[in-house]
Amino acid sequence: MYPPGPISVGEGVAGLSYSGVYAAAERDRVIAALGELRFTGYIGPQEGTWVLSIAGNPLGKVAGQKRRIHDVARDLAATLDVVTLAAEVSQDSRLRVWAFDGEDALPSYDSHPPEEDEAGGMALDDFGNPIMSGGGGFVDNEMVAVSLLSTFGAEDPDGTLGELLDEDLGEDTNESERLTSVLRVLGLPTWIVSSDSLPRRVPGGPDKGEMLRLGAGKPGVQGFFADALRRPARPRPKRDP
Repeated sequence: MYPPGPISVGEGVAGLSYSGVYAAAERDRVIAALGELRFTGYIGPQEGTWVLSIAGNPLGKVAGQKRRIHDVARDLAATLDVVTLAAEVSQDSRLRVWAFDGEDALPSYDSHPPEEDEAGGMALDDFGNPIMSGGGGFVDNEMVAVSLLSTFGAEDPDGTLGELLDEDLGEDTNESERLTSVLRVLGLPTWIVSSDSLPRRVPGGPDKGEMLRLGAGKPGVQGFFADALRRPARPRPKRDP
């Protein structure tokens, strides 16, 4: 009935695209808040402190008022007064991470950020924070690592997180592997990297019956029609006379 969640764009050079948001809140509160935001996607079970929700449209609008995944994370954090983290992987070649603590935004991370302006200014994210570039950029990724570790209450005595954010990925590695390692350091569920299997069971993650699908903030058949109504109509192909 529902379209799949994350998009698989093929094997080899392309890879997977997916995104999701973690919230340190009770699942019922997350469901209610995402309903108000008119979120479309899958909400996972409670896993300790965290609930992970997967976007139905990985690299585009996922909620009302043209919200993308980082907008959802920002509004969830502010509404519920909790910590949230949004992660977005594009074709397994670019990783973006945003984190929020209530109304406060942490510095965001982008493994392949846009070029800074000609005047030498720092590239900024949508919230005016410096983008932490991976792969030896001019920004010290230790700063974003310290910020994440402090907010998430994670211990990292060997400095693993900073090294992960700085690492140049070789031909045999991809951004899903980087993200998996980052999530492990922060103590977050890692099955987001397998979420392309939705709506079927996620390998290493929840069973199908543990997932709740929302369409434009509504569950079940109501959500299916609500999501269908908000999608732009595709023009029909012209028939030959």
